[in-house]
This record gives sequence, C-alpha cells and structure tokens, in this order.
Amino acid sequence: MTEHRINHGVLIAGFGGQGVVLAGKLLATAAMSEEFQVVWAPSYGPEMRGGPVHCTVIISSDRIGSPEVSLADTLMLMDRTSVTRFAGRARPGGLVVVNSSLIPDSLGQDDCQAIRIAANDIAEELGDQRIANVVMLGAFLSQRPVVAAANLEEAIRTVGQEAGSKPALIELNIRALGRGMELGRENSLSS
Repeated sequence: MTEHRINHGVLIAGFGGQGVVLAGKLLATAAMSEEFQVVWAPSYGPEMRGGPVHCTVIISSDRIGSPEVSLADTLMLMDRTSVTRFAGRARPGGLVVVNSSLIPDSLGQDDCQAIRIAANDIAEELGDQRIANVVMLGAFLSQRPVVAAANLEEAIRTVGQEAGSKPALIELNIRALGRGMELGRENSLSS
C-alpha cells in the first residue's frame, strides 16, 4: 500500500476530441498502480466529438464514498466553454490549470492557484495536436504530484498499447508530459 495519505478530486473539462476522458483514464491508471482507491467518471453528450465533455477522477488513500466531485481540488480547463460551465467548481486554495491556447482571458478566481499553459501551441510545436491533454496533465502534476511521474509515463505506455497506438505516438505523449511539467513549474502564478 502507498506510504502517503491523499484525497484529491480532479475535474477535467473541454470538448469532445481533446482527450479529456483519456487524460482522466491516464491519471486513474497511474493512481491505481500506486494502490490508491480511484474513481474515474467520464461524462459526455451523445455528439461526443465537438460537444462538451468532462471527466472526474478521485484519488484517495481511503475508501471513496461518492463518485461526485462538487468542488475539485484541481480543475483542468481545456476550452472557453468549460470555463463557463466549471470555473466556479474549484475548491478555495485549489489548483486551476488553464489551456491558454483556447482561453485567453484570466478567470478572476483569486482564491485558487492558477497556471496558464498554451497546451495546444505546445502540442503543435511537439508535432501533434492530440497531445495537448497530456501537456495539461504534466502542468497539473508539476504542482500537485498526486502520482509519480514515472507511473503516469507507464500509464501512457499501457493505455496507448491497449488502444493500439503507434510507439512513436506513445513516446511523443511521454515527451508532452515532461514538457507540461517543465512549463507548469515555470508558469506557476496566482491569477
């Protein structure tokens, strides 16, 4: 069993096709490898690609009583619509990771730590728009190391192989995780 105690609720929001559900699955897989109790709850409309999507992940040392995250310890917002729907759902003192490629404005949440990461731009620089979600995960992990980076890398490999992803895409995702962690450390500020 894991050595440190934790109870951390994450809410990831964006639109279908951004890898919101996959980001949650990667985080949940890494947490399970560390023998935490985990709830992974994706939620999306029937249109999926392009429609609103959100995903919650609860990671706990103890038994989890409810799959609901009413106030998230960490909120990851991938697009402007997710700001409208979820910006008020971060716990005071929580972390808000904002994809500044698609959300140019400040959130105005003074009671939270905010990190603005140009996830889409970084993904494009690395060579594939599909990895913006993993850039965001890296920024989150740089500030809230709820799982070991090595275990998240292993989750990327495992989930990628199960999905039939090419080895080059799996390695690109691992690079995206590292780049997100690096930028998360550099761009930590209050907003």
